[in-house]
Amino acid sequence: MAALKKFFDYKTEDSVVNRIRKKRFDLLRGYFETLIEQKGSIRILDIGGDFAYWLNVGWTNTDSEIYLLNLSDSVIPPGYPNFHSVVGNALSLSYQYGEFDVIFSNSVIEHMGSLEGQQQFADTVRQISKCYIIQTPSLWFPLEPHCRIPFFQFIPHSLRAFLIMYFNINYFPRVRNYQKALAVSKTTIMFDKKRFQKLFPEAVIITETFWGLPKSYIAIKFIV
Repeated sequence: MAALKKFFDYKTEDSVVNRIRKKRFDLLRGYFETLIEQKGSIRILDIGGDFAYWLNVGWTNTDSEIYLLNLSDSVIPPGYPNFHSVVGNALSLSYQYGEFDVIFSNSVIEHMGSLEGQQQFADTVRQISKCYIIQTPSLWFPLEPHCRIPFFQFIPHSLRAFLIMYFNINYFPRVRNYQKALAVSKTTIMFDKKRFQKLFPEAVIITETFWGLPKSYIAIKFIV
């Protein structure tokens, strides 16, 4: 358990998961910097964004205005005037096309609750900006990242609901009622590369690997 905690501890700068995130962001950093060089400054909408993420990956460029969109207010410490908290739902955004230079999202689209919700998420991203970077964990990585149980993602929702009724499974809260437990299970629907590409057909899909296995996918569309 201690090893898993060290792996998944998002608050510890040198945890395995944060080292992976830094490596990923080093790949993406050039896209943001190229856009800033062209425009002078940019507005980034981070759907499901977390201030600690940007802090841990070492992003310090103040020529970017970063809007962290969540269902509730985000805590942003004093001294970071270019970070903003926005309350909203990713499936019902009212922003106009071009209002943001880049849409960014890290491990959110798999939590839209249904295949239809995931499609709506992808459609919304395209309606707001011509540039986006969307990341999601891979279905094929053995350790399911939300519950931290190997191969949990392959258990049918009907059976997962029974487990959720009787055990506390990290991301999935324990729920006594079967129908509610089934709904909790369906809050997370993961992707293989083919289905992720289908949602973002105009994007380049990058496969991120760990231990030689696909850990996550990143859909990138950037026009500068």
